[in-house]
Amino acid sequence: MNSERLPADVGDMAAPHGGASRRLIAAVVVIVLAVGGLVAVIVATGGDDPQRPGVAAAVGDADIDHDYLIPAGTGARIDGGEIIDILPAELVMTVGETIRIVNDDDRGHTVGVFYVGPGEELRQTFTAPGELSGECSVHSSGQFVLRVVAA
Repeated sequence: MNSERLPADVGDMAAPHGGASRRLIAAVVVIVLAVGGLVAVIVATGGDDPQRPGVAAAVGDADIDHDYLIPAGTGARIDGGEIIDILPAELVMTVGETIRIVNDDDRGHTVGVFYVGPGEELRQTFTAPGELSGECSVHSSGQFVLRVVAA
């Protein structure tokens, strides 16, 4: 077994700077903790983002207030260059209302923050005011904003 030692000058190189290195590490830790605390406060208070609405599972067809169908062949129509506007670019709903999106297409579609897979149905009832927005594959603008307002 070879037990070589580092030359004395290599081992001694870190020693004179040990105190400065510890102070630098301590300063970095303090900065990281401060930034982490700030991020936690922004997340907890919502920052500048609109409040997200409360949601609950929807049951029963009678409770559906906004009903949308993505028909079979929609993806192929989009691929062919057809302009598709199945949902509005912006939808305003009232707390307590329910949206249903049925996807009869053979591919999944994104509607704001929702993804509706092929052959799937999404039902969502909103229990608190707020806003959800994101990309939309079934609107020509490519965007969908859902605003839920107080009753």
